[in-house]
Amino acid sequence: MNKKDIEKVVIIKCSSYEQSEIDKTIKRSLELLNFDKNKYKKVFIKPNVVGSFKENQEAIITNISLVKSLLKQFKKAVVGESSFSDTEMHLKNTGYWKLKPLVLEKNQTVIVHDENAKILKNFYISKPVKDSDLVISVSKLKTHVSTKMTGAIKNLYGCIPGHFKQMYHREGVGEKNFCTLLVDVYQNIKPGLNIMDAVVAMEGEGPTAGKPKRVNLILASRNAIALDIVASKLMGYNPKKILTIREAVKRKLASYDVEIIGDFNYVPNLRFEKTSDFKRAIVKLLSIGKTKEKIMIDKTKCTKCGICAKHCPKQALTLSPYPIIDEKKCIRCFCCIEVCPQHALYLEENLVTKFVGFLKKIRKYLSV
Repeated sequence: MNKKDIEKVVIIKCSSYEQSEIDKTIKRSLELLNFDKNKYKKVFIKPNVVGSFKENQEAIITNISLVKSLLKQFKKAVVGESSFSDTEMHLKNTGYWKLKPLVLEKNQTVIVHDENAKILKNFYISKPVKDSDLVISVSKLKTHVSTKMTGAIKNLYGCIPGHFKQMYHREGVGEKNFCTLLVDVYQNIKPGLNIMDAVVAMEGEGPTAGKPKRVNLILASRNAIALDIVASKLMGYNPKKILTIREAVKRKLASYDVEIIGDFNYVPNLRFEKTSDFKRAIVKLLSIGKTKEKIMIDKTKCTKCGICAKHCPKQALTLSPYPIIDEKKCIRCFCCIEVCPQHALYLEENLVTKFVGFLKKIRKYLSV
């Protein structure tokens, strides 16, 4: 491959969300990418505002300082989001409302026809996204219980408005199918600029119930797949094991070859705590095929708000008065865990997973 064809990924040190520091970092990122911001007339900025949370919100959503900085660079840009639930409320609770964002489920939708898609050959997307000549994905560096990581590619799923996301979850059951579906969406949006908030990231049971991890970095690239490749390496993943990346590369939307520029010329391994393939393999072996950890409810945290039941794609949850999960209907999409504002739902840690965790600690200790 010709070196000029290799996608560049910027990694810049950034120690805080102070607006002045973020502004300098975003400006420098655009300069390093030689990004001509003046050639675009309709710019749409898509942050990751999956919800509003009492705990660890700084690690869950894109910090608003990054979006404010981009609005200074792209003065006529609009911001938009469609959370899994109550988008307007979440935008207000997180401070985004003062940016006059679009609530995508309240805007006109258009249908996308794509015969080259593997699962979503026809799907709805918000018209402001489709009409833009530049989409900027401003994602968050986080682990994910079902797709291993969430990043620039998965962030675009929020461009699908409202209840359509739940509908499409039913068509993408399981990690492989859902990741394939995400690439179907990506190839019809293809953001021209991708920024990743990795100042405070999330490890463990992400994307909402994990633990904050301070990383002090901002990442940027013209190509979302290249950005996710670098982000996965930062976490300690092999990018070929991330199914969104693997599917996108298979479709020749990018390659695994990237060039690192900025404050690094390599990708540091930051050793994120995550649900690993090692754990899944041992669980499968010791559980004799029973790999489904139960989704549990912490009644001390649950407020019986019903958000989990309302947004379950298969209506597998009912309230009586706390959530009850029908295991036969559950498709393991973990939307209930993701949307719960109280972090009251979680995966059960049974004897097998405890044993695997013990083995992982030993392995980590021996590698120090």
